[in-house]
Amino acid sequence: MKTILFEGPAHTYLPEIPAYIRFLSQNYPGFRAYNSTEIKDYHPFDFDVVWRFMGLDTLARGRYVVHEYNSLSAGKFPRVKNITKYMLNGFPKRRVFLNKIVRTGFPFSDKIPYGFRDMGIASHFFDVPPKPEYDFVYAGSIHRGPEVLQMLEYFAHTLKEASILIVGSVNPDVMRHYAAATNITFAGRLHYTEMPEMIAKGRYGLNLVPDTYPYNVQTATKVLEYCALGLKVVSMKYRWAENFVQQKEGQFFWLSPDFSNLSLSALQAFDFKTPDVENRRWRTVLEQSGVFDFLKDL
Repeated sequence: MKTILFEGPAHTYLPEIPAYIRFLSQNYPGFRAYNSTEIKDYHPFDFDVVWRFMGLDTLARGRYVVHEYNSLSAGKFPRVKNITKYMLNGFPKRRVFLNKIVRTGFPFSDKIPYGFRDMGIASHFFDVPPKPEYDFVYAGSIHRGPEVLQMLEYFAHTLKEASILIVGSVNPDVMRHYAAATNITFAGRLHYTEMPEMIAKGRYGLNLVPDTYPYNVQTATKVLEYCALGLKVVSMKYRWAENFVQQKEGQFFWLSPDFSNLSLSALQAFDFKTPDVENRRWRTVLEQSGVFDFLKDL
């Protein structure tokens, strides 16, 4: 039996790895798949295929190496960082990109074969019925950008009549700062399998992605999960979200940059349409992407 290792940093949320392992076990019985975060000590040459989520990988060590770029560089000077990765990373046997926009963000000009694999949704997100206990739910880290802290301020001081559940990692200082805001509940960081039931406790799913490169061109996993759970989506307006709504014939409530249009009465009067994301189940996404087809020839 051949082996494949999915190598990703332990601190990064990568739901695709368990989805990959499950898909391979069902469709490629000749391969045994491993998650690097669950192995204490290993060598890249111990495996027939090493699939790395990038990052930097200057040596590209392994018998058959796949580089997956599931996002573009963020922070200051993101385009410079993309070019740096292009210049420093070693040459794999194959590359995988989230989508065409991510592919063009890296100026690769070699003839290494590549494919695309967009984000999928685990099946258990479709199986949980709505159980709204809170008006809003926000799934994600609060460390990413100022818009999230701005949202907390808005709920603590302006929209005090609405309750919100925060699902994701939270700095203890932030929790202490908002301890007096009884309408804000912090659930903390949860295991991926626990998230659907917790997110389903919200009536409206908040998506706080700024209209800033590269965030505005990348798939918002939390939006897909909100839709799978049947939540009504309240979102900042940006390129990916607008295209998604248009393609899926959905209807999101678009937030003003200062949150001033956000009120329970405005949402109750709004004609929401939650997009159908049945075709975003991981099995469907991976079958249609064909990113594992090459394994048949190894």
